[in-house]
Formats: sequence, structure tokens, C-alpha cells
Amino acid sequence: MRFLLPILALLSLTTGNSASHFDQCLSIKGIGLQNFNIFTSPNFPDRYPANVDCVRVIHSRPQHDVIVKFHHVFQIESTYDKIEAGQECPNDFIEFRDGRYGFSPLIARFCGDRMPKREIRAVSGFLWIRFRSDPMLEYQGFSAEYAIVPSKSGRFNNHECLLEYLNGLDGFIRTRDLISNLPINASGTLDCVWRLAVPSNFKIAFYVKEFQLKSPNQCAQNFVEVYSGDTSDKPLRRFCGLTANDVFSPSNEMFVRFYLSDVRSLNTTSISALFSSYTRLKNCTQEGLFACGDENCVPKSLACNGRPNCPYGRDERVCSVGQDTIFNFLASGFAPLVSIIFIVLIVVSLICFYTIRKNHCALPPL
Repeated sequence: MRFLLPILALLSLTTGNSASHFDQCLSIKGIGLQNFNIFTSPNFPDRYPANVDCVRVIHSRPQHDVIVKFHHVFQIESTYDKIEAGQECPNDFIEFRDGRYGFSPLIARFCGDRMPKREIRAVSGFLWIRFRSDPMLEYQGFSAEYAIVPSKSGRFNNHECLLEYLNGLDGFIRTRDLISNLPINASGTLDCVWRLAVPSNFKIAFYVKEFQLKSPNQCAQNFVEVYSGDTSDKPLRRFCGLTANDVFSPSNEMFVRFYLSDVRSLNTTSISALFSSYTRLKNCTQEGLFACGDENCVPKSLACNGRPNCPYGRDERVCSVGQDTIFNFLASGFAPLVSIIFIVLIVVSLICFYTIRKNHCALPPL
């Protein structure tokens, strides 16, 4: 049995690392260090742990950039013997992007044992940092420091196009809402983000109602990407052209990226979508839930609100077949007549039941 102890210890260590990812990312965020502007790989100067994925976003001031400089040590696993800083690093790496998202323009991705020499500068007003390690081969890592410095060009940072819907169970996003969020006479590319969030006990369903982009065959120039909670990973779906499908996020947060190569084509673009809270249960018996009939459950308060929050709109069809139909019937002039006929049928049935006859009872003609 002794030969099993190292295996059990390794499993325990792996489980512990997985459970404490948040704590292991504190040094990337500069928490617990003497200088908040300094950030290091987890456990530095000791070896960083396996299976770590940490993200940090640094925000600068108007007319200022964010720059990063590494200190004396830089050792991150490299697949190749002589990989140079800045090349693709498929395993462990430290990555910088000019923006606040994982899809923002890439500045550089570093690994290996060579100290990065190229300038790391974010001019958008945000610097996105990601450190990731795989399950094998841990090294000493790095120590770095960032600074907020005046912009070289002296211009204001790029306008950020961000709309947030963080409080509520559902809502609509529309491209027409972006117009008021853009500067007058905007030009160049358009890269906007809708950030959606619902209560933590639900997930997000994204129902596309209208979708029309200019130049349907140019998907690299005009597109929509849907991310679930974290833009570090690949998008759940990517759409372009004239059609888009519904998307179901596995988390309670969603990012929808809308990109146009020419902002002037916004006037010929039309996108409308409903996002809604949902959860999946075999039996929607919990209090406050409405059963959609396909193991999807939505908050009961969303039923009969005029918007189809269930995948097939059952939350609205029930209303039209049930409440509205009964109301319309009672409001019509046929209700008294039908009530009289119903009473007559009951009386005749009782007479037939208590009266012994040789022949079958026949209902009198109406």
C-alpha cells in the first residue's frame, strides 16, 4: 500500500490547487505585495503551481498609457529549446493585450527563459494581463512592475463602447442603442461590447430576434461574438451575415462583442436580441420557477410578461390559451347561453341516474 501514498498525495495536491485558484492569483493582482504596482507569478520566487489561469485588468487615466517592465528573473515553461520571447507559447505564458478583454489586440505573449526586451505599452486605457500554467513543468516565473505614464501622442484614449445590463432577469440589446453611446462623427472601426449579468443562481439564454450585417460574406470585417463570463476562452458562438442562432451560456454572465470594420455601416445594420435568466432542472418544482417543458426553467415572474423567455415561448402561449381565452369568453355574449345548456345537461343526467327505465335515456332536443 505504500506505493499508493505518492499518488494519493499528488491527487490531493492537484485538488488543492484547483480549489484555490483565486488565492493563487492574488500576486498577479498585486495583492499582498509591498508595492501594488508590482505583480509576480504565483509563489514567486518559488516555482509557480500547475493549472493556474489568472487574469488582471489595469485601468489608466485619460491621456496616459500603461507600460510594464520585467525585473531580474524570467523563467516560464517553453515547448521549444530556443523559443524567443514574443512567439506563440502553447503551454505556460504571460500575455498582454491592449484593452480590457481577452479578444483585445494582442501586445505580446511571453515564455521561455529570456528576459522580454520589447516595450509593453497599452494605449487604449486598459491593459489586460493573463498568466496561465498547464499541468506539467513548473518554473520560477517572473516579477514585473507597471506604471501609468503620459501618452506619447498626447491624445485621449480611444473611446470605449460598452453597454452594461447587470441588474434584472431579462432585457433587450439593440444596435440602435449604440448610436447614442458613440461620439459625434465617429469614424474608423466599431468594436462594442454588451456586458450582461443575471442573478448568480441562473444562467443566460440569448435569443436572436433580428440579425442583419452589412457584407454577409466578409466575416472578418463584420461579426458578432458571444462569450460566457470570461473572454479568455474562445467565444461560444461567432455570427456574421444574415442569420444567427440562439445561445445558452453556462454561467450567469455574458459578453456580446459587436465588430464593424466601418462604423458608418451601423446605419445599415440591424441586430436585436432578448437575453433571459434560465436554469436547467428535470422538474421545475422549486418555488418561483416556471417550467418551459424542455427541462428549462425560468423565473415565474417572467411568465406572461409579453416576451418569450422560454426557448419555444411556452411562458407566453400558456397565457394566451389560458388567461386571455377565458377572459375573452366571459366578456362575450355566449357565456349565459352556454351556462344554461350546461345546467340542463346536469339536471338530465341526474334524472337518468336515479330513474329506472328499460330504454336508454335520451337527451331532449335543445
